[in-house]
Amino acid sequence: MKKIMCSLGIAVSFMGMSALPAVAGPPFTNIEGVGGVALNPLAFVANGIKADGTGLFGSTVVSKPNIGYWHIGLGDSDINWEAVGANMSFWNVLEIGYGHEFVSIDDVTNVEKNNFSAKVNFLKEGDWYPALAVGAIYKDTNFTVTTDDSDYDYYAVASKHLMDLPMPIVLSAGVVSTKGYVRGVLGFGDDRDEAFFGNFEILPTKKMDGCPEILKGLIVGIDYLDGTTVGTDLDTHAVWNAHVAWMYKELTLIAAYVDSGSDEVRDFATGHGGLPTKFGDGWCLSMQYQF
Repeated sequence: MKKIMCSLGIAVSFMGMSALPAVAGPPFTNIEGVGGVALNPLAFVANGIKADGTGLFGSTVVSKPNIGYWHIGLGDSDINWEAVGANMSFWNVLEIGYGHEFVSIDDVTNVEKNNFSAKVNFLKEGDWYPALAVGAIYKDTNFTVTTDDSDYDYYAVASKHLMDLPMPIVLSAGVVSTKGYVRGVLGFGDDRDEAFFGNFEILPTKKMDGCPEILKGLIVGIDYLDGTTVGTDLDTHAVWNAHVAWMYKELTLIAAYVDSGSDEVRDFATGHGGLPTKFGDGWCLSMQYQF
């Protein structure tokens, strides 16, 4: 199954843009099954029902599903991080999602993690103010170096399209409250910590004269998630990535370089070091589809 999933992975990343004519658009299904970018949620619900379209089976209440597959390879750490998930929305206000992660540390161990999420977009975006949303993610893992193997994340996020600029951009920022060590993959600590996250996205060719229409679905951007401390020696380093995506009709392909700090996990995994805070860097690929 893992080999089949790897063969499907074509590109990855993290965005926040309004839907473009005839192309897909964020929010996508991130690695935890939440509508947003690879790591971070956006304030918008995933695959919301458009004014000129209908939802699932013609519904005006339930949206069509949004699905995503991710592959992250952290080079020197020999970590392959696979994720697949889906989400859908109701009344363009409530989003529910599920994501499953499979993390393989070569020659050491395999970890599986489940994520069940709900998000409420309680303020729609206006001309002069952002969309606002709050959400929760229940997570459980089958491998833990802590006392708990399950807990909840809570977050609040604001997202805004600035489409009237010469090069349209999207800004998104929020705060997450978590007990997760490495986002819960390696368990949950006794202390809750809050971390800032944010996204900056730009459509460089959207308003470029003479640019072929097929290239106007390009996005480039930066994604950032701050570090956390959820217990003694349970530090997780900040993570950032730079990414590019190509959106065409219902399909989106994404590629990114991701950096979580210099590699320490191999020493821990082989019994030669303490608990890791950093997991190296590498490349990320994703394929997204909006029905």
